[in-house]
Amino acid sequence: MNLEQTPQYSRLDLCRQSACSDTHVSHGHRMNQPLRIILADDHPVVLMGAEVILCPPSGSAFSIVAKAQSADELISHLQRTPCDLLISDYSMPYGCFPDGLALMGYLKRHFGHLPLIVMTMLRNPSLLQALLNTGVNGLFDKRSPMGELKRAVQTVIRGRRHLCTTFASVLNAQTLPSSGDDTTAVSLSERELEVVRLFVQGFSGRQIAAHLNRSEKTISRQKRTAMDKLGLDHDGGLVEFARVSGLKG
Repeated sequence: MNLEQTPQYSRLDLCRQSACSDTHVSHGHRMNQPLRIILADDHPVVLMGAEVILCPPSGSAFSIVAKAQSADELISHLQRTPCDLLISDYSMPYGCFPDGLALMGYLKRHFGHLPLIVMTMLRNPSLLQALLNTGVNGLFDKRSPMGELKRAVQTVIRGRRHLCTTFASVLNAQTLPSSGDDTTAVSLSERELEVVRLFVQGFSGRQIAAHLNRSEKTISRQKRTAMDKLGLDHDGGLVEFARVSGLKG
């Protein structure tokens, strides 16, 4: 199953066609120049708070060159606006990528040279590990003081990965491996894992029910529970999670 061939993501072609395809966008920090940052969050208050922290009136080494409140708007900015770093909310529910993990996977595949810090309130260890497996450079807990966001930026631009204290504690407590080999086993039950594995292999709910000798209603509930644990709202995000967690392939 290919995420970018599903109907949900075919709309992305329309989004991309609206961008300036004949404009070369240079991503990469320029020496002795402010660090150019694109901010993305569907909550205006978060955008405002992040901008105030990173670019106070007294002056800063950072510059916010664009702000987005949806995945579509973010991708358009990335195609049009030169920048050095991206800070994005995990999930912005409207547009081409309503599932956060699918959006992050797309960003790292298509803008992988650009450092990415993800902001989220989700603390599921499997989801956090899956985000790290996609190649994100920093994880910022929205429950943390906003001032920590500046520290995250400073860490990432030095070429190091940033984990806020809460997320580091969650991951250390679970001792998850860095990639592959059942990273989901920590927080998903064995039965939920069976359902997820079969679903991402292309089996329907009815086929999974017959294969596992369970009712279709039970299969649907177990799939929904797994998605809830991972903070996912759409099937595309579940497929992306399986891909980066080593469950698919």
